[in-house]
Amino acid sequence: MTNDRGTQATVADTPTNEETPQADAGQAALGPTPAPGPVEPRRPAEPPRPPERRPPPRGLVLAVAFLVPCVVIALGVWSMIRAVEKSETAPAPSASEPPTPAAPALAPAPAEQEPAPSLAPGQAPEFIGETDDGEPSSEKRAPPKRYKTVHQAATESCSTESVEGLSKQIIAQARCIKPNAFVPLPPRKNLVVSSNVFPYLELEARNGLVRALDANPTKRMTLNSALRTVAQQYLVSRWGAGKRCGVQLATRPGQSNHEIGTAVDIAEPNQWKAALAAQQFRWLGASDRVHFDYKGAGSRSKSATDVLAFQMLWNRNNPKDPIPADGRYSAATEQRLKKAPPAGFAKGPVCGKSGAKKRP
Repeated sequence: MTNDRGTQATVADTPTNEETPQADAGQAALGPTPAPGPVEPRRPAEPPRPPERRPPPRGLVLAVAFLVPCVVIALGVWSMIRAVEKSETAPAPSASEPPTPAAPALAPAPAEQEPAPSLAPGQAPEFIGETDDGEPSSEKRAPPKRYKTVHQAATESCSTESVEGLSKQIIAQARCIKPNAFVPLPPRKNLVVSSNVFPYLELEARNGLVRALDANPTKRMTLNSALRTVAQQYLVSRWGAGKRCGVQLATRPGQSNHEIGTAVDIAEPNQWKAALAAQQFRWLGASDRVHFDYKGAGSRSKSATDVLAFQMLWNRNNPKDPIPADGRYSAATEQRLKKAPPAGFAKGPVCGKSGAKKRP
C-alpha cells in the first residue's frame, strides 16, 4: 500500500509528455521571463485639496458697504421716534397711586387801606420787603462793584443796583417828608418781585394794585419795576440816550411816573390789562408794552418827592455847596447828582424838624 501511494504521488507531480510541450510553447511565445527586480515602497496618498475660494464680485461689496450704514441710521431714527412717542404718551398714574393733593386756593386778603406809618422825630423809616420774590432769599448775592460817583456808575455799569445805597437813603428821606408817597407793597402769593426792584408805590396806586392781585388769585404777576428813585432814573435815562444796556426808551429824571410811585412794569401785560384797567391803571401801549400808569386820585400829585429828598441829603452832607431844595430837577441838581456817592452819603436821612423842607 505504501508503494501504491508513492507511485500516485509521483505520477501526479510529474507533468505528462503532452502537457510539457504546450507549456514550453506558450513560454516561448511570451519570451523569456524577466528577473524579478527590487520592489519600490508605496507612497502615502496625498490629502484632498480644499476647493479654491473666489473673492465676491466688487459690485456686491460696494452694495453691502452702502446698505449697512443706511440700515444702522434708519434703526437709530426709528428708536428716537419711538422714544419720543413713549415720552409723549406716558401712562397715567394707576388707581392704586394716591392722587396728588390740589394746591389750596388763595384766599383774597381784604383791600383795606393801611394808615400812614407814624415816625417819631429824628427816626428814619426802615426798609421792608427788599427781596427778589417777596420771600427771604436763601442765596446771598455777590456785592456790586463800588463806584465813586453816580456818573461813573451810569457809564460803567448796566444795573441800577450800583446806586442801591443812595436810593435807599432817598426813599427813606422821602417817606420822612411825605409818608404816603412811597408805601411798601404787602406780600402776595401771586406776586413776584424781580431783583433790584423797590416794592413801593404811592398809597392809592398801591391799594389799586393789591385789589387787582386779590381779585385774580390764580394769576401770577411778575413786577419788573415799581418805584424808581431819581438816582436810578438818571442811570436809565443815560442808558436810553446811548441805546445801552438794552434800554431803548427812557424819561428824563424828574419826569417819570416811576419816581412818584404811580407806575409799574410787569412781565405779563396781556394777562393783567383788564384787571388793572378796572383799578384805574392805563396801559401805555405798543411803545412800552410792559408799562402801566395809575390814573386814580393819587396820580394827580406830581410833586417829585424823591428829588426833594436828594436835595436835602446833598445839602446836609455838603453845607458849603448847597442847592435849592424845591423838588425840581434843575441843572444844578443834576450836576450834584452826578457827583453823589452811589453807596450813599455819610449822613443819612433824618425825620422830624431837621428833615423839614429847607431852602439854603
